[in-house]
Amino acid sequence: MGPERVLVSFQSSRSALRRLGCCCLAGVLSLLCAFFPASAGAASVLLLLSEAGGAYNEFAEALKTERSSRGGFSLTVATRAEFSPGDVSGHDMVIAAGAGALRVLGQTDVSVPVLGVLVPQAAFESIAADPSRRWSAIYIDQPFSRQLALIRMALPAARRVGVVVDAAAVDKLQPLRSAVSATPLQLSVGTFSGEPALFPVLAQVLEKADVFLALPDPQIHNAGTVRNLLLTSFRARVPVVGFSSAYARAGAVMSLYSSPDQIARQTADAVTQWMRDRSWPHPQHPRHFTVSVNAHVARSLGLKMDDGDLLRDRLIRQEQMP
Repeated sequence: MGPERVLVSFQSSRSALRRLGCCCLAGVLSLLCAFFPASAGAASVLLLLSEAGGAYNEFAEALKTERSSRGGFSLTVATRAEFSPGDVSGHDMVIAAGAGALRVLGQTDVSVPVLGVLVPQAAFESIAADPSRRWSAIYIDQPFSRQLALIRMALPAARRVGVVVDAAAVDKLQPLRSAVSATPLQLSVGTFSGEPALFPVLAQVLEKADVFLALPDPQIHNAGTVRNLLLTSFRARVPVVGFSSAYARAGAVMSLYSSPDQIARQTADAVTQWMRDRSWPHPQHPRHFTVSVNAHVARSLGLKMDDGDLLRDRLIRQEQMP
């Protein structure tokens, strides 16, 4: 075979190999597209706030920070007051911050997935009762198991946990009763109908309680009742466990809660999961949380308590145990 024919043969072979390589590359790309479709890229998110300002604005700013550090989704912010159903158009999902925003969406024919955040579990379950909707939530409530674990950890001498509940919502105490049944603690429940009956019932509960657990019910805990509730409990020498930083500052011996920043971190995780799997995580309680201790109130009640950060770290380790 002459040099020219060898060269032609070599060039033909090289062309064939190049074509084969292109075919293989095309095949690999096809497989990748099958597993990671183009729609799994950046998502457009509408964040609907129940109100402007306050905790909702803190959450929005924290979610913007999470988006900047992680990437992967764009964020449009609107308030409930300025919302119209057409605002959902062009977005892949809606995040509803607060029960008010979630309620507006519940009255709208929204076809995209919805994630409720900063919303009580009871409110979410009443608004999003239709299982066919692609809705999920990150509740604002702490799980009862975590609240009881904190009480046992911070107040080991306490045996009886007092709560007050609206008579119309007694059935909502069942998860708490179940959580208490798994501990050595006992539950003392007082029910009332109408705000005038609240404080007589509270006094009866405090007589039988070593600690009072404040449940996030606006019928019980609002601007007109919190001060008197805390004073009544303090005079009865019964420490109060609250559900917000403001409650601890106002006079609860400690509070267990999740900040807007912490909820925003978990929300960004949920959005990332949706972009990857096209599904939300199941409705869940906050994963990140804070414990605030009012050392002045603790000393006034003669209680020796650990620092809030130390209690939080111990709770985290306990929850991570198999």
